[in-house]
Amino acid sequence: MLQHKKKNTDAEILTKLKEVRFFKMYSDNDTVIEKIAGLCTVKKFNKGISIIKEKDYGDEFFIFLRGEIEIVKKTMQGEHYTLSTLDSNASGICVGEFALIDNDRRSATVIAKTACKCLVIKRERFVKFGNENPEIGLNITREIARQLSAMLRKTNSDVITLFSALVEEIGGTK
Repeated sequence: MLQHKKKNTDAEILTKLKEVRFFKMYSDNDTVIEKIAGLCTVKKFNKGISIIKEKDYGDEFFIFLRGEIEIVKKTMQGEHYTLSTLDSNASGICVGEFALIDNDRRSATVIAKTACKCLVIKRERFVKFGNENPEIGLNITREIARQLSAMLRKTNSDVITLFSALVEEIGGTK
């Protein structure tokens, strides 16, 4: 992994930040997007490297400029299950956003399927930014909360679906 600390104001970076769902409300405000770019460092990962490891604690949010990633979860039997494969050519690919909010364990592993180039925002820098720019920080945090709420609603629906299927299966065997 290589890390660069140059000022992140080039067109590719600003364009990519405007695509991230948490920052889209500011896509027409270059001043805010440039402030967000100032929070970022650039990291590169070689193919096959684990960018995030399930159950590790993490404080970094990753926005993919280039590359393809695989999101993997361990089953209860210890087997690896691929949840998703994402390509940076798609708009606004990012992972680890909850690390900006809390200091909990990572919920999945993210592996670089190809060489990857990412923008990285550390929680400490994001919190400081939010304290210095409360309206912007609050709006971004609300977007992250909306995403979390949507995921929780989907999980609840999935649990009910699985429970119903289990009850039907058990009921059908009697």
